[in-house]
Amino acid sequence: MNPRGTALRLVSGSRSLARPTVRLRLAAIYTGVFLVVGIALIAITYGLLSQQLNALPPWIPPRANTGQTPFVFSPAQGSELNAVIAHQRTVTLHQLIVQAAIALALTTALAAAAGWFASARALRPLRSVTATAHRLSQRNLDERIALRGPRDEIKELADTFDEMLGRLAAAFDAQRRFIANASHELRTPLTRLRALIDVGLADPDADAAGLRTMAERVQAAAEDQERLIDGLLALAQGERGPDRTQPIDLAGLVTFILPATASRHPGPHQPQILTELGPAATAGDRDLLARLVANLIDNALSYNIADGWVRIRTGSQDGQATLQVTNTGPVLPPEVVPMLLEPFRRQLPDRTSTSTRRGSGLGLSIVAAITDAHGGTIDLAAQAGGGLQITVRLPARASAGQQHR
Repeated sequence: MNPRGTALRLVSGSRSLARPTVRLRLAAIYTGVFLVVGIALIAITYGLLSQQLNALPPWIPPRANTGQTPFVFSPAQGSELNAVIAHQRTVTLHQLIVQAAIALALTTALAAAAGWFASARALRPLRSVTATAHRLSQRNLDERIALRGPRDEIKELADTFDEMLGRLAAAFDAQRRFIANASHELRTPLTRLRALIDVGLADPDADAAGLRTMAERVQAAAEDQERLIDGLLALAQGERGPDRTQPIDLAGLVTFILPATASRHPGPHQPQILTELGPAATAGDRDLLARLVANLIDNALSYNIADGWVRIRTGSQDGQATLQVTNTGPVLPPEVVPMLLEPFRRQLPDRTSTSTRRGSGLGLSIVAAITDAHGGTIDLAAQAGGGLQITVRLPARASAGQQHR
């Protein structure tokens, strides 16, 4: 045996016994309440009995000429008899206190034992919650408590814990998918760079033109990797939340962002941009909200059809500032639309893109993260005739100014 280990276990056991557990506190509260009520009951009983005994009149000797009693007591004997009666009253009340105290002590002990076992039974569901929490890890988040019984506070706690486990499981699954996708997406441009360089170095007759072509391809691959890293950083910043908050007008922000974003999509068949910009006052991080607006417009222009259109609307409704971006495009299956908010989830392979720039697959996931960080909601809806409508709703701020530049 290990004496040190045994000593540690003994110390740990003594600490657990000395620790005021919930079961011990509940039993102590139950016992204390029982004791207070018992003392109050004894006090009330004592008071009522004492009042009744003291209300009895003292014994008065009858008159000698009435002839109503065969016994005749002298005044001295009458006083002595009244003293005996008063003493008996005192003894009776004293005996009541003593016997009631003994009975209260015994019943309090029984109440303490009953409270100890009753609290154990009441806290049994909490032990199920604790045992489940101890068994949980990242690999078995699918386990649930599934507590049965009346809809009380413990049942509500267990159900809330199950709901939290569901959210954690979904978050871990999303994190695993994100890490797997990020690893793949980061490895792809590196593999391209390695292949381009290896091909260039393997050709002993490579001239300046060939090396220049290789350098241009390497530059394009490096730009793809740079955009991907920027997207990952933006996603992390969006999930972290705003660093500072200031009044923002989404209409003014769209007016400021739109020209620069549209200039990155040149071409003879560039979609037509339509705007309906009403006041949309909110508050948040200016840089994050600018990234949100730019990503929505960039997504609408990138995934479009030749000679299509993009409509941008801003306004306020039901205490919310809204930004809605709708574009033309091929028909999207409704079941695919919610998945577009996941990282690295691009549009359908057969969807026409009017942009020559390769997207990172992070645009809409960044929009969703920024929206959530600002306490807003985002809705995606596939259009019947083709295309996608994205609506972002943020909490309105009546005092928001035009601080968008």
